[in-house]
Amino acid sequence: MKRYIKAFMPDFRPVTGPDVSFDLRDFQRREFACALGYGEAGIYVISATDGTKYTYPNGRTSPILYIGKSDDLLRRLRDEHYYKGLKRLLDDPDFGIAENIQLSPRYQYMYYNGSNVDVFRCKGNQDSKNLESLFLNQFYQKYRALPVGNSARSFEVEY
Repeated sequence: MKRYIKAFMPDFRPVTGPDVSFDLRDFQRREFACALGYGEAGIYVISATDGTKYTYPNGRTSPILYIGKSDDLLRRLRDEHYYKGLKRLLDDPDFGIAENIQLSPRYQYMYYNGSNVDVFRCKGNQDSKNLESLFLNQFYQKYRALPVGNSARSFEVEY
């Protein structure tokens, strides 16, 4: 398990760690073959790759900038986070400034600090919303805040 995830999820799949890891910028390369298939459900953790660690209210730091979920991970990561977010800034770092179009701050963090993705697929009867809620709640317990790129708290669900 990666140290920055183990910091708040020490007992979650400690031996195997993430099912898939890559950088969102990999979608730029034509030869990139993402190990995710359409319709796979799970959660993903996006973290800085340039050594940046975000300081949270209790003084602890983490490179994690976003935790999300999807019932179609490939579509969400490629079509939403990459094409509708990060790629716009990669093509033009001043995207939307003149028109006062504001992208979600998470894409600015990804552009300036990197965008490593660690994916945990749902296993058995796991639900992506429950898994996301578990990760966000555990992150909050450790750092006393949601990741800097998350704008809303996950719905409370039963574990």
